[in-house]
Amino acid sequence: MFGQIVTIAVPVVTSGGAGVATGQADSQPLTGFLLDVFLSFGAAPATTDTTISYTLQGGNICVLTNVNTNQVVAPRRQNVDNAGALIAGSFDYFPLNGPERVALAQADALSPALTAFVRVLVP
Repeated sequence: MFGQIVTIAVPVVTSGGAGVATGQADSQPLTGFLLDVFLSFGAAPATTDTTISYTLQGGNICVLTNVNTNQVVAPRRQNVDNAGALIAGSFDYFPLNGPERVALAQADALSPALTAFVRVLVP
């Protein structure tokens, strides 16, 4: 697969009380395939929950619970056959066609609490 790899920064600002603050941010519209996301947490507490999802069509791409460690996540979707049954051991990139949402819960009020660096393969 040939194409260009682009990286988009998505900073998430949270508001609310300590341990219960929330926030979300949407990326610019993205077209291509999700390679990975580097999660760079500020001083977010260990109770922080992170959800990366499709903004327009809905559906979660990645959900992390009680994580505040800087890391790279490379989510993959499980393929299905023509009848909609999951194919064991068969995974592929998430296709992107619009903005992606990064949401935080159970965080502290921080600006930003997290910056997600989204890497996309643009064919």
